[in-house]
Amino acid sequence: MSEYAVTVDGELLDSNLFEEKSWDQLKKDYKIGDLKMICCGANAVPKTSIKYNRFFAHQSIECTTAPETIWHKTSKKIIVEEFSKLGFRAIEEQIGNGWIADVYVELDGRKIAIELQQSPQTLKVYFERQKKYSEFQIEAYWLLFPPRYLTIIKAIKHYRLKNEFNNKCPNAGFFPSLNNLPVFYIDDIEYKIKGVGLFNHTIEDFVISIVNNKLSYLSTWYIEGKKTLLK
Repeated sequence: MSEYAVTVDGELLDSNLFEEKSWDQLKKDYKIGDLKMICCGANAVPKTSIKYNRFFAHQSIECTTAPETIWHKTSKKIIVEEFSKLGFRAIEEQIGNGWIADVYVELDGRKIAIELQQSPQTLKVYFERQKKYSEFQIEAYWLLFPPRYLTIIKAIKHYRLKNEFNNKCPNAGFFPSLNNLPVFYIDDIEYKIKGVGLFNHTIEDFVISIVNNKLSYLSTWYIEGKKTLLK
């Protein structure tokens, strides 16, 4: 949201300068395409919050200049390209029965879904969505926007402490990782896939590991033959 927008004629509009009557008139008279967001040029919609604050919002949910959106589009593009290099056709936004995969590919009788999670989501929802994929014999891998990963790793830590260790941390410690939920993050600078246990690989290596069934779990996720904290 923003206090400002611009008309198609280039006039800058400041929501703070409107009176209640003129703002209501703008909301009544404007047509989609008349107003644009300054940040990205997307269609703008004049709105009033429940606290009676006036603002301009994107017509669509996402701003094309938002870090999360840039991350999502860039990550998806690279992943699709890496599968293509290996001779596999990866489909974007594949719709299934109760699921939509950001990237979907079939190879050698296997069905693969890769989710690029940029919005907040509880661990319970991850479990539910992972279960849905399992019901259709689809392997699902989760690649998160960095802030989302930090949150879910904390949730996994508490989940394991409660359900596996009776809220007492074992002397040997443990990884905040689950064998039924392959979850990592893609950093938004180098676009490398990272996770606990020194998991730090290029998207190319990650895709190759999936194709060759080299992504494994032993205390945490790792790629067979690659550097790891696991002994």
